[in-house]
Amino acid sequence: MNIKPDCITCIMNQTLKVCRLLEVDDPTAKKLLDSTAEILVQHDLTYTPPQIAKETYAKIAELTGVDDPVAKAKVHATQMALQVDTAFVQTLHDAVKFAVIGNVIDFGAQKQLDLNETIQTHFHRHFGIDDFEVFEKELKTAKTLVYIGDNTGEHIFDKLLIETITKQYDVEIFYFVRGMPIINDVTVKEAQILQPAATIVDTGVPTPGYDLRYANESSKALFEQADIVLAKGMGNFESLYDETDRAVYYLFIVKCNVVSEAIGQKEGELIFARH
Repeated sequence: MNIKPDCITCIMNQTLKVCRLLEVDDPTAKKLLDSTAEILVQHDLTYTPPQIAKETYAKIAELTGVDDPVAKAKVHATQMALQVDTAFVQTLHDAVKFAVIGNVIDFGAQKQLDLNETIQTHFHRHFGIDDFEVFEKELKTAKTLVYIGDNTGEHIFDKLLIETITKQYDVEIFYFVRGMPIINDVTVKEAQILQPAATIVDTGVPTPGYDLRYANESSKALFEQADIVLAKGMGNFESLYDETDRAVYYLFIVKCNVVSEAIGQKEGELIFARH
């Protein structure tokens, strides 16, 4: 999914949020914002938002000397997710919805949603798109499932879904993570908590979304050969939607008007779409 003009302000806002998180002084903040503006000028509308983010965060890391600029936010998000009561999650469909609701943990989102409030307001809502019945049918014969992770913190919600799946079905699950810190996306470091429920796979991808152009050969082979692929979050949707011929289940909350227009659903809707 290519970048739209609205994405430009979102990317600039992300840089500003990083400046505040790192507590940099005003001259440094100006330098970081200028660098982001230069990157945006250098890229036309044929790029995806995750591809632009890759360049932006690499420059932020270079200018600040901080390899993982959003590390503090990742620690906080994980602690917050671990405190959430999951007792009300009783079925596989509940676990899917719970995992999707976890997608509100997103440092890169234009609009920030409160986790506990979203759980209370969204758990009993219907999905805007719900392909659960097809998913459940495919699980009955599936032997391998690739689960493409998204944000740190929401990976705790992913863990519950993965454990729910493996309790009911004889399927091997591979959990894909980014190849390096990018925004607040989950990497090998944060994903250790998912073992042994899933095999952690470093995809080598430096973008906040599973971009096949950057993926290493081992993860691409798993991606193509898996019986089922689940892709969490808007970054994975932006990177894969209409970019692959294989079927993918997209799980996310619509958090911006650009994705809203692409998926044909209102902002705030829960999405579990097979495409």
